[in-house]
Amino acid sequence: MITTFKIFAPSLFFFVAINGFGQTGMDTLLVDFGNEISPFPWNNVTSPSNGSVADLVNDSGFHSGIGIEVFDAFNGINNSGTTAAAPALGIPATASGDSFFGNTVLFGNQIQPTGGVRLINLDTSKSYRIEIFSSRIASDSRQTRYVVSGSSADTLLLQVASNTDSIVATQLKPEADGTISITASPGPENNNSYGFFYLGVMKVIYEAEPSTQTPQLSLLRPNGGEYWQVGKSPLIAWKSQNVGSMTIEYTYDGGQVWQVIDTVFAAQQSYAWQVPPTPSQQCLVRLTADTIAVVSKDFFEIAEDTSTCRIVVIGSSTAAGAGASVPDSAWVNRYWTQVFQNNTRVEVANLAKGGYTTYHLLPTGTPIPPGISITIDEERNISKALSLEPYAVIVNLPSNDAANLFPAADQLTNFAAMQAAADSAGIELYICTTQPRNFSNPAQVAIQKEVRDSILSIYSDHALDFWTPIADSNGFILSQYNSGDGVHLNDAGHRLLAETVLEKGIHQTDCAPIINNTAGVKPEEPKVVVYPNPFGEEVNVRVTLSEPSDLTFNLFDALGNSLGRKSVLHVPADQPKEFRLSFLPKHYQGLLFLKISSEASERSWTQTIKLVRITH
Repeated sequence: MITTFKIFAPSLFFFVAINGFGQTGMDTLLVDFGNEISPFPWNNVTSPSNGSVADLVNDSGFHSGIGIEVFDAFNGINNSGTTAAAPALGIPATASGDSFFGNTVLFGNQIQPTGGVRLINLDTSKSYRIEIFSSRIASDSRQTRYVVSGSSADTLLLQVASNTDSIVATQLKPEADGTISITASPGPENNNSYGFFYLGVMKVIYEAEPSTQTPQLSLLRPNGGEYWQVGKSPLIAWKSQNVGSMTIEYTYDGGQVWQVIDTVFAAQQSYAWQVPPTPSQQCLVRLTADTIAVVSKDFFEIAEDTSTCRIVVIGSSTAAGAGASVPDSAWVNRYWTQVFQNNTRVEVANLAKGGYTTYHLLPTGTPIPPGISITIDEERNISKALSLEPYAVIVNLPSNDAANLFPAADQLTNFAAMQAAADSAGIELYICTTQPRNFSNPAQVAIQKEVRDSILSIYSDHALDFWTPIADSNGFILSQYNSGDGVHLNDAGHRLLAETVLEKGIHQTDCAPIINNTAGVKPEEPKVVVYPNPFGEEVNVRVTLSEPSDLTFNLFDALGNSLGRKSVLHVPADQPKEFRLSFLPKHYQGLLFLKISSEASERSWTQTIKLVRITH
């Protein structure tokens, strides 16, 4: 094997760039390694351990049939590269600023002395030019060795430290199986104490070939029923294969007149459209490429309405996005993206912060019990969430309380305090169950399961089951959803959580002003008074309704076990009605929860109230 070392001098960069992009008779694949997403025509590989793209798109917007995969895991992602690569290189800041990295000395509980990616489905008769760029702002030497192996092999050395304008390149044919592998490791001049090495950007340049696959194009959104407000920027989305450029048009008169929005590469799969001031309920979008044209299946609406329907999420690291490879893959962002595309009035505010427990999110002013050294965060708690005037709040606290060995009863008391605050504000509260975590202490797993069952029992239709889809029978995270630390979820796990919230339909609540209400405000909230509390043998509930309703009273213990139920039909409105609850087990004492549910023709509601029973 002949080994050569190639380092391109700055004077050659423009030549390289010209021969990469737009060279006559050549196709180029552009690959960005890292979690900052680069725009089309870049292909993004975001996972340093098992990332892949099955069918890379070339710089003309066509699918190449060539794939790429990580076959030798890196440690993680570096986000400290240059954001000002030499313009002649044609590398955007999103690509130059991040990279995969490995290390020969323990770092982040890992040693990854090599890291590698493999190109697959290559034409064995063709020669492929491989160009590599990486950058990490640093003053020591981060020289990286790249061994490129196909039918032959070549070794390239690149000084990555504070690199802005250097690349390395080689040209070779694939192995007999149609693959070329690129393996990174520290170069001989690397003097970093951890032996850090990097892979940031790769260009693959090869002889162009006409596509033999049938062009395919389908419109995903808008396809009927969307509510898009003037000035907002929802995504027109489609799915395409082997389509070059295409024209996007829209109509607001049912198809009589079409107006051009833009001409784009089909391979980018979406287009952020600033909705124009043409309010109508007869809007359609059309995509046209060569002989293919697709149109929205039904009408969507463009509205001049400026209202906002806000959902606030409070919680800890999972809600904040921990474990996801990129922010867009975190469950809150996935959820927001999905609901916003259907109804631009919906806005999701995320106040979550890693490490938080139920105590951090208690209503402002709530006394903290002795022995708990946690301060309520008044910028991220339930009180702050309610101050944003949402129509719903979602609480996502997966496991930090159990990590601190806070008992189930204490957690439920804290959830009840949040519920009481939301009830007082007339805002719907949704509680996520605990989530599996790879605790080594069985007591912590037991706490998790107790709280899970209690939340499902107490909050029922206002509970979100974040346990069942991702949990193994031992209370651990199923391996296919584990981000790697036994605590957080990967992209697939976050996707399941987003789907769970979508299925609940919180976003489908109409938060717009009630037009038929002549007063121009919401109906008066029901008034509920419970006394005495604490109580002994029985407790009284006085309810004043704003409209006739059927009422159901449910009592639960601190672990969510049902202690009794009472239903009352046809309770009249506008007059106080008293109900005596005396169906508790004779010797039961301590904390319990009263859940009152109302079913009415115009509006249903639920309140959960914390009670204390004392027996003598």
